[in-house]
Amino acid sequence: MHPLRIFATVFAMIAGLWLLANSIMSLTSAPEVDVLSSSVPNPDEIARPRVPEEAQSLKNPMTASPEMIVEGREIYLGSGNCYVCHGNEAKGDGEAGALLNPKPSDLTDPTFQRVRKDGEIFWAIKNGVPTRGMFSYVPRMITEEQAWKVVVYIRSLRSV
Repeated sequence: MHPLRIFATVFAMIAGLWLLANSIMSLTSAPEVDVLSSSVPNPDEIARPRVPEEAQSLKNPMTASPEMIVEGREIYLGSGNCYVCHGNEAKGDGEAGALLNPKPSDLTDPTFQRVRKDGEIFWAIKNGVPTRGMFSYVPRMITEEQAWKVVVYIRSLRSV
């Protein structure tokens, strides 16, 4: 296994354990609503923006094309290490994601795809989602340009 993948897996496991410890310590408090959850039962709650307003209006500078989707997928499965938590097929079932509570978002979920804007997804990749155990990937792991390519790939999963 590639050393970067080992590092990402170990990091995700540590983050999961940290989240577990925090969850146990805060059993008496109300659960936080995450930034990108598609598992909230109420569709109105899913649609409620949870990122800064300026992120809502961010437009993807990348044009979707078969080549761009392939590049985004390569980043998702490679240097972005997204698969570690979200799984190879982006269904939220990655090995490290199994340790997280709440579980990583299913990026193929029709509700997720319908309500989340490109800017929200990019913002989460760039800034992280602490309530989901997701750390910031830009510039630590990938560039902003690469993050946008991952958004193009995620959008290609709409019909999956």
